[in-house]
Amino acid sequence: MLTCCFATLKKMRSATFAAAAACLLASSIPLIAAPAGNAAPGGQIAFTNAAETQTPAAAEKPAADFLRAMAEGDVDSVWMFASEEDQDAFAVESAVFQAFSEAFPALRDVKAAIFTRFWQEGDTPFAELLIRAADGDMSRATMGFWLDDAGDWKLISCDVRPWSDRIAGL
Repeated sequence: MLTCCFATLKKMRSATFAAAAACLLASSIPLIAAPAGNAAPGGQIAFTNAAETQTPAAAEKPAADFLRAMAEGDVDSVWMFASEEDQDAFAVESAVFQAFSEAFPALRDVKAAIFTRFWQEGDTPFAELLIRAADGDMSRATMGFWLDDAGDWKLISCDVRPWSDRIAGL
């Protein structure tokens, strides 16, 4: 049933799709099952790809890994996503994690996420997600990544806003 709903949603225009996906996420969180290999240890976050593309996007895995690291309090993994500038500025893993936590508090308590869109700008892949916290709060997150010379993904753009901001702007 959930697959059928997403197939129908994918045919809708993006604004309508996003609103319908948010309603689906809000009302049926227990129904969202993470595909094999996408579940966080302990099943913390359920991920669903409802983006219009069937091809996995470059930003899908780093976005999911970054959300898991934030939700699990994994300071070492969050450090790996920090740019060299952030690593130099904060100097230690715990300080980077604290800075990201303060800047993006919604990412600390994510329980479910729906990828709604992927796109590429130059060498930067982006992912847009609807995220739901344990307390039911909904947010929209947009993240951009850069693959460094060592093969590590760096978070170079992040915007997290309450879902109500988007609805108010319609």
